[in-house]
Amino acid sequence: MSEGSQSRLDERAWAAIKRLGLSEYEIKAYIALLSKRGGTASEISAAAQIPVSKIYETLKTLERKGLVKVERGRPMRYMPEHPQVASDAIKASIENTLKSDLEIFVSSLTQIYEGAGPERPDLWIIRGEASLWRSVKDVMGRANKQLSVALPIIPTELQRLLISTASLIRERRGIVRILLGPQAIGKDVKALSSIAEVRVREISFGGGVINDVSEAVLLLLASGENRPQVAIYSAHLSLTAIAQLYFDMLWEHSEELSSR
Repeated sequence: MSEGSQSRLDERAWAAIKRLGLSEYEIKAYIALLSKRGGTASEISAAAQIPVSKIYETLKTLERKGLVKVERGRPMRYMPEHPQVASDAIKASIENTLKSDLEIFVSSLTQIYEGAGPERPDLWIIRGEASLWRSVKDVMGRANKQLSVALPIIPTELQRLLISTASLIRERRGIVRILLGPQAIGKDVKALSSIAEVRVREISFGGGVINDVSEAVLLLLASGENRPQVAIYSAHLSLTAIAQLYFDMLWEHSEELSSR
């Protein structure tokens, strides 16, 4: 970093900016723009010592990344955004890319993970409250475009997962329908209704969760019990389809949350 714009940055700053995804030409051009408070392409080319053959592409990329704005005219002038504004633009771009890449990471590798272990049986009995809620969380977490939930109340351990899962499915333009008992209605439920369809009715059998009509966990509530201790997990398409039909029937005979 011997001369011109590079000399204004120490090695630590130079390396940090490059890690943000800016090329050497882009850094030199942006620094020249900051120093001159703007300029034409030829002026920035000379100040930053960037070949004329590269300066227009470099300035166009800086505009796309949110570091530069263009004043149309003859010749066009390029004005630098304030470093804080530029920082916000870079941050938003990185976050959007990271979010997209992480979604691909999870969806692609989950398929390998779920296919690599021992084959999951189509039907099994789950005993113990901790185990059944763990299965409910697993089925909810694997929902892609459709999630149906029927619970008398939302246990504390499910609230955050249900909100985050509903948000993700909504981003995918999917459907989330949540059927709750009258005793569950409160501030948290009304907040949930902003990202999912929520209705109310008496739920006496215990409840259940169905994802994409491919998996279901049915909670069984024995007489005199307040919380379920036994559940049935099913990945059999015929059984999950029946469970979904039963949920749809309950849904049709329920009240909208807004009417209460």
